[in-house]
Amino acid sequence: MIDEELHNQVQTHHENIVQLTAFKVGEEEYVVDILRIREIIRPQPVTPVRRGPKFCEGVISLRGSVVPVVDMRRRFGLPPLESDSSKRRVIILIIDGRVLGLMVDAVTEVVRLPRTLIRPAPGLLDQEKAPFFMGVCSYRERLLILLNVRSIVESDGDIDILSPDELMTEPL
Repeated sequence: MIDEELHNQVQTHHENIVQLTAFKVGEEEYVVDILRIREIIRPQPVTPVRRGPKFCEGVISLRGSVVPVVDMRRRFGLPPLESDSSKRRVIILIIDGRVLGLMVDAVTEVVRLPRTLIRPAPGLLDQEKAPFFMGVCSYRERLLILLNVRSIVESDGDIDILSPDELMTEPL
């Protein structure tokens, strides 16, 4: 009986831990659920796509598949990276059965934390920002923004990015 209770507690604890991949775009650090990620690669030559969304860098060929690549700097209205770009990466994700890449400035780490530490930020209650940012979490004295990748790539509108501090202090 004790073994079964212990097993249930361990199982419940394990189910409540979420793994997120952290990455930087500009000065801010974001996270996405690691379960959406297929792989992380170095940037490859990108073929531009005519009449595609302005934030779409183009497409890459990845083991025979054509993968659209979204430049997150461009998506967030940031200028092109001028310094050393050797840390840039393409995060290959699966969203609704479609494969796509997110070009980011750097992938920083895998974050493991209890799901309960991810919370909505007061600034996210603004309906215009809510679809893009799912919440924030505190990790090692940093605030990380959890992105809703589906909304980011499906929307053509501009995204007004805020720092985690601005998200937490924005009035309701």
